[in-house]
Amino acid sequence: MSGKHGPTLRLPITFSQDLSAAALSYTTSISRAFKLEQVLIQASVAITETITITIDSAQGSTYDVILRQDTLSSEQSFVYRPQGELNLRDGDEIKVQCTNANMTGIVYGEIKTAEVLK
Repeated sequence: MSGKHGPTLRLPITFSQDLSAAALSYTTSISRAFKLEQVLIQASVAITETITITIDSAQGSTYDVILRQDTLSSEQSFVYRPQGELNLRDGDEIKVQCTNANMTGIVYGEIKTAEVLK
């Protein structure tokens, strides 16, 4: 499906993790071709942790690619937007990880995707 002005956005995928309990490790289960629009992370307090966004390849872990890795230093927000189009094939997924070295705060995440135009 495509809208008048481009690909149709899907409902956002949301997730959260209490970092006092465990590190965040979330993998989507989209199971279709899609375009990654952005990954947003918001923390309940300023955190000093490392966030990693990875393509979990349908071809296996040998083909997994880290898209972005940043260490936040007393920050509450993280945004990743691909430069250009990032079209993923059926079976590819997005993995979002956040360390919990300081064991404080809750992180809330949102992944926005769109249909791949054919």
